[in-house]
Amino acid sequence: MTGAFGLVMLQALYYGIVGVLTLFFCGVFLRGFFVNYFKVRTSFGKLVMVKVRSPLRDYFARGWVEEGFLVYKHNKDVIRLNIPQDVNPFYKCIAVTWVDVDDEKHAIAKTNYSTVTGYDAVKNNNLHTRALMRPNIVSGKEKLLLFLVVIVGVIALAGVYMAYNSYAGVTQLQADLPGLLKNLAGTVTGGRTI
Repeated sequence: MTGAFGLVMLQALYYGIVGVLTLFFCGVFLRGFFVNYFKVRTSFGKLVMVKVRSPLRDYFARGWVEEGFLVYKHNKDVIRLNIPQDVNPFYKCIAVTWVDVDDEKHAIAKTNYSTVTGYDAVKNNNLHTRALMRPNIVSGKEKLLLFLVVIVGVIALAGVYMAYNSYAGVTQLQADLPGLLKNLAGTVTGGRTI
C-alpha cells in the first residue's frame, strides 16, 4: 500500500509543480493582472479593478472608492482621482467592477473613452500602409531552412515514438517469454523435444 500511495503522492507533486509554474508564468506574462484580479474578486465588491492606460503600456492595479475619490497605489505612491459626478465611469467585466484611468491626463476615463485623446487617423493610416507595403525580409533560403528544420523535428518525434513503442514491445516480450517457454516445453519441433 505504501508503494501505491507513494506513487500517487509523487504524481500529485508533479501536477502541483506544473500548476505553480503555470500560475507563475501567468502572473509574469499578464503583468500583475492575475494577482490583482484575484484580490479584487475575493474582496466581494470592496475593491475595484483599475486599468491604467499609459503611453507605453497598460497596467493593472486594485483600487477603492473613498469619499468620492478613486484611490489606488502605483509604485508605492497613493494616487487619488476625483470621480466625475455627471457620468458613471465604472463598468462590469469578468465578474468584477472596472474603471479606466488615463495616465497622461491623470484623470478617470469615461466608458466611451471621450477623455482619451491622441488618436490621429492619418498617422494610423500611414503606419498601416507602411506595415502592408514592407519589403519581404525572409528569403527563399531561410524559408527552405525553416521547412527542413520542421521536417527534421517531425522525423525526430516519429523516431522517438517508434523507439518507445519498440521498447514497450521488448519489455512485454521479456515479461511473457517465461510463460511462452513453459507452454512450449515438451513440444516436438524438427525431430527434437524442447
